[in-house]
Amino acid sequence: MSESGKKTTVVISCTTFETVKVSDPIIFYEADRAHIIYMASEKPEKREFYEGLIEEIKNQVHSKIDTEIITHNSVVYRYGVMLREVNDIIRQEREKFGRFADIYVNISSGSSEYAAAAMCACMMNAGTIPFTVRVKEHNIPLEKYRSLMEEGAPFGVAKSVYNPKMVETFNIDPPQEEMVRYLAFFASIEDQPHTNTTIMRLMSEADVWRYDSKDGKEKGKQAASMQFRRNVIEPLVDNGWLEKGSSKNRWKITISGRAILDIFCDEDEIRSYREIVDSMRTVRYSLCCNVCDSMGIPFTDDDF
Repeated sequence: MSESGKKTTVVISCTTFETVKVSDPIIFYEADRAHIIYMASEKPEKREFYEGLIEEIKNQVHSKIDTEIITHNSVVYRYGVMLREVNDIIRQEREKFGRFADIYVNISSGSSEYAAAAMCACMMNAGTIPFTVRVKEHNIPLEKYRSLMEEGAPFGVAKSVYNPKMVETFNIDPPQEEMVRYLAFFASIEDQPHTNTTIMRLMSEADVWRYDSKDGKEKGKQAASMQFRRNVIEPLVDNGWLEKGSSKNRWKITISGRAILDIFCDEDEIRSYREIVDSMRTVRYSLCCNVCDSMGIPFTDDDF
């Protein structure tokens, strides 16, 4: 962290043949430090090629921003080596800057072994931010590629491959189904003004969450409110999926929460909760109108 309090931005990438896929994100994030992993080779001609690749990336970056670039000569086609390499870089940056560093990990550049290892490392190290980079334009246009076809048959970059090699995996527990269900319900009422008491009632009527009188000795509304906060609100906030909205009594789904819903929740579920909430709102609105009308009391939407 600088004296101004600005966080240090770190970008981790790998390259095999790419340049702009590595340099452009470093420039985009205005990285203070950039780690680039590249291929180790004992053959002079290959070593010269990879070192020239690194120099080109450095030139592209330094033509736009002043970034400290740290290179790592490694075996990019070995998954275990890549997982250790990325983990070590993240650990070193955390030891150096602690929570005052934003660490971005490029999972679109480099070898497929690096990409898989980098994604796994991000899931093992909370707070790191993986990102992808889509190609906007290729150096070899389709017309030129067609002219290079052998006997009219399409061909890829690889001419031959080694035998498949199993990738070591680590178990990562998916989010609890009930937590995803709670989050989906909050998505249905996102940034709408509702007190916790109202949300408790809505979730209960939608059969999403109900107060369990057996969970604790206290009874009544206060006990229900405490249980709701402990079992619903706090876990969602602690996981980084839910945060306070634009004003009082409003909740907002975070970017991480949105990603959880995209992966583990069907949009139809959120839509069904929204329909239930709207239906209950319509019923209560009609009831309030009828009661106020029978008592001769003016009633408007603002009152509701």
